[in-house]
Amino acid sequence: MSENLHTLAAAYALDSLTEVERRRFETHLTDCDTCADEVRGMRETVTRLATAAAQDPPEALRGRVLAQIARTRQVPPRVARPGSVRARRLGWILSAACLVLAAVLGVATLRAVHTKEHVDALNRDIAAVMAAPDAHRVTGKVGPGGTGTVVASRSLGKAVVVMSGLPPLSSAKTYELWLMGPRPPRPAGTMRPPATGDPGPVLATGLGDATQIGLTVEPAAGSQRPTSPPIFTATLS
Repeated sequence: MSENLHTLAAAYALDSLTEVERRRFETHLTDCDTCADEVRGMRETVTRLATAAAQDPPEALRGRVLAQIARTRQVPPRVARPGSVRARRLGWILSAACLVLAAVLGVATLRAVHTKEHVDALNRDIAAVMAAPDAHRVTGKVGPGGTGTVVASRSLGKAVVVMSGLPPLSSAKTYELWLMGPRPPRPAGTMRPPATGDPGPVLATGLGDATQIGLTVEPAAGSQRPTSPPIFTATLS
């Protein structure tokens, strides 16, 4: 029974156990230093993932909407003769302005919905990897500075990569992840640290026969093959 409880560390860290399973696992934790260390590490990773994935609405969106509102008449103009040419012209202008505002808001809303759907899907995939029974976590130092954490699941064929403290790069460069193993390295995603804070998590899929995940510095558009030595590598279980 104790051996089976070892597989619940990730689920416990994500607070996804039933009440009975939670009580049994907490009893198990008092006698298992390995699981206690694993839970602490998982909780640290989950916290970093949540912080990295959090996104604020783009500041430019608010400015665009307010600018359109400022240019759009909120009350129909008062005219002496509603049927006059001037009144009809003002009505057309008002209608056109409303259509423009509606179009702007519609596009902005659609983009926001798509962004939210993408973030929700990413969060679901990340949670699935973290809670996988075979989830394996590796943390290591990055050559020029910072640390990297990889949580991989062979059964799902996916890995979550989180980097913190990466040195900033010029606009001509980016960090790129690679799946490495018997075959030539395969691109697994790029990341750029924002002006403040750390880059968001990257979900690497299609692990296949990869035995390592590596990080290199590449041209801004990314590369199909590494052009520089890895500054971080993590061995996959």
